[in-house]
This record gives sequence, C-alpha cells and structure tokens, in this order.
Amino acid sequence: MRVYPQGVTVVTSRDGDEPRGITVSSFTSVSLTPPLVLVSIAKGSLLHDQYREAKAFAVNFLADDQRSVSDRFAGRTTAKDRFEGVRFTLGVSGSPVIEGVRAVIECKAWHAYDGGDHSVILGEVIRAELLSSKKPLVYYEQQYTTTEAAEHPAPPSDIVW
Repeated sequence: MRVYPQGVTVVTSRDGDEPRGITVSSFTSVSLTPPLVLVSIAKGSLLHDQYREAKAFAVNFLADDQRSVSDRFAGRTTAKDRFEGVRFTLGVSGSPVIEGVRAVIECKAWHAYDGGDHSVILGEVIRAELLSSKKPLVYYEQQYTTTEAAEHPAPPSDIVW
C-alpha cells in the first residue's frame, strides 16, 4: 500500500471529558445517501475500543504544515498526552476539531465491522467544512509529501452532491 498516496487525517473523539485522537490514513467516502465515511482503526491500538464504542467522531484533514501533528497522534506520545499543546475547539458532534486543519468531517457513529486486524468504523456525516486552502498532507512511499496544485483546478460547482 505504500505505493498508493493517502491523505493524512487525525480522527478525534472524546472519552468522557477527555479528548482523544489517532492518526488515520485509511479513510474514505462510502455513500452519498446517507452520507457515510469509513475509518479503519487497528485492533492493537490503545484507542481501538474507545473508537469502536464512540457515539461520534471527527475526521480532521491535516495540512502540509501539520506533519508534527500527524506524528503526535500516530502514537509517538501516550494517548492521554496527545492533545497537550494542541489547540482545538469542540465541533457540533462534541469531538475536537484541531486548529489549522484543511477540513473537517464530523460524524455520528453508524456501525462498526470486523476487518481482520482492524475495525472498520462507519460514520454518518453531520457536518463537513473546508477550513483552509493550505496544501494537504499526504503519506506516500513511507514519507510525508503533498500535492501540486492543478494547473486549472475544477471550480467548486463541479462538486457532485
């Protein structure tokens, strides 16, 4: 899978009043009606059970200048310390929205499935917002990179609803 470029997200939720977050590259759209997205969380993750049982979560799309945020939430610090020094607000789902991200999709839990050594978690989108025009953070060939701007990007009216 390292030859397939993937956007980098941090999926956030709360455990009681405590914010929780984990870096996730296995994220995709599933359905337009209803609007569903999918995240995949390793069963070996310290936060696996919390995400499998979460009532809501937010998918924070990281910008190219947030490599350290990705590293922090990828488990290089304890689950409790990941938000130390990270600015965020609580979204409509009650989940943390990290400051400086390109976009956020907030979801209410839809269903969780067994997926081998991962759990496949579907969320129903309750809010989606573009927050910045910064370049996206991408993971490719086991390193961070970004995208080049299209010579003639499609206008927003080309978005499929």
